[in-house]
Amino acid sequence: MSEAIESSGRFKAILQNPVTMKELRSRMRGRRAFVVLTVYLLVMSLFLSLVYLAYASASGTRFGPDSRQAGKAMFATVLGVEVFLVIFIAPAFTAGAITGEKERQTYDLLRTTLLPANWFVLGKLLSALSYVFLLIFASIPLQSISFLLGGLSVEELVIGQLLVLAAAVVFALFGLYCSSVMRSTLAASVVTFGGALFWTIGLPILIFMFVGFFGSVIFTSSIGRVTESILYYIGLALVTTNLPATMIATEVVLLQENSLFFFKIPLSSSSGSLTLLSPWSLFLIVYILIALFLYWACVRRVKRIASK
Repeated sequence: MSEAIESSGRFKAILQNPVTMKELRSRMRGRRAFVVLTVYLLVMSLFLSLVYLAYASASGTRFGPDSRQAGKAMFATVLGVEVFLVIFIAPAFTAGAITGEKERQTYDLLRTTLLPANWFVLGKLLSALSYVFLLIFASIPLQSISFLLGGLSVEELVIGQLLVLAAAVVFALFGLYCSSVMRSTLAASVVTFGGALFWTIGLPILIFMFVGFFGSVIFTSSIGRVTESILYYIGLALVTTNLPATMIATEVVLLQENSLFFFKIPLSSSSGSLTLLSPWSLFLIVYILIALFLYWACVRRVKRIASK
């Protein structure tokens, strides 16, 4: 009972963080937040309508398009918009969180208060994530249209939202860390978006180039069971570092294996198979560890700045 009271009190203290309250009030009191939310939902609704009309016009049957395929396409459209949102919009809210305070010459004033460095970082993070989460949750009713068409399962919806939320936390923390390292908002924004582009697009291109050059040598030579298993583990680890790749791999596993947590891959070097953990669960583990590391590094950086 006492632990429950203590946890509830700690949760209230997090919600009453003065930095979070200040940021949320300044963002939500104006028209901009509601205008952005309205335009976001209108644009997404327009995309979904265009996708369904495209399927309807491409269908040659008198009863319209295949409802399951149309539902899959509409769900993928909303999920794609959310992926773009968490990769590029979420860090935009945090890239200038600390550098903006420095440029307005209010950072030293904030750090001279009794607010610890970890609460300062947590307040900046929660204020940015709250609006990003609002945009993500607001699009769930649009995703539920796929339920009516029969192309979406509850597992796919839940897994998709978990992946998007975990990625939003990591990319927001990455922008916050860049804001704590750089001296100006412009430099922090450039490094943040450059890092997000490299992590999402550049790194997979480099991996595909490597596989294209050396894949024929690696996979055509006679390899043993251990070597082949290691290659599969490395490939799965690389997939789980990338959000779009994890979503695609998870969908393939769900459709082919019909399994949430484990799947099997046959080994060419032997008659057996290799049991691997599902990509989405590994993704969550990896991104939680990355989020904890970025949070620790950001708090340490803020403490180092304050001690100078």
